[in-house]
Amino acid sequence: MNFRRSLVKKTPTVMDITPLVDVVFQLLIFFLLTSTYAQQQATADQQTASIPVELPESSLTASQKAPEELVISLDSSGLVYLADQQVSLEELSIQLASIAQQNPNTIVLLRGDQNVPYGKIGQVMSIIRASGLKMSAVLNSQ
Repeated sequence: MNFRRSLVKKTPTVMDITPLVDVVFQLLIFFLLTSTYAQQQATADQQTASIPVELPESSLTASQKAPEELVISLDSSGLVYLADQQVSLEELSIQLASIAQQNPNTIVLLRGDQNVPYGKIGQVMSIIRASGLKMSAVLNSQ
């Protein structure tokens, strides 16, 4: 039996815990931030729900209609269509002005072919703006 210690000293194996500490701190920060936000949301919901308020009744009805959407299209040859009917720029201006008087909450959506020159789209946009209607978006294929 060999009870002698070997002359070569073995170095103890040490596990590097620096990455572990980094991950633990990141998780701690994440949970602290999300729990604070959730607590603020719960507090806000409780404040509005826990206060007993008797709301007054009103004889007025909601007179505002939901905004209507109006689609203006420009095809590849530069022709302008208002609700699937071909119109000139002058007719477009007149019709948009009458629509703005009837329902000023109408939202205009502009669809233009990719081959239409930007100048033509700019003309239509300026007519929409001059009529007083709100232009919501320029639509694309996606």
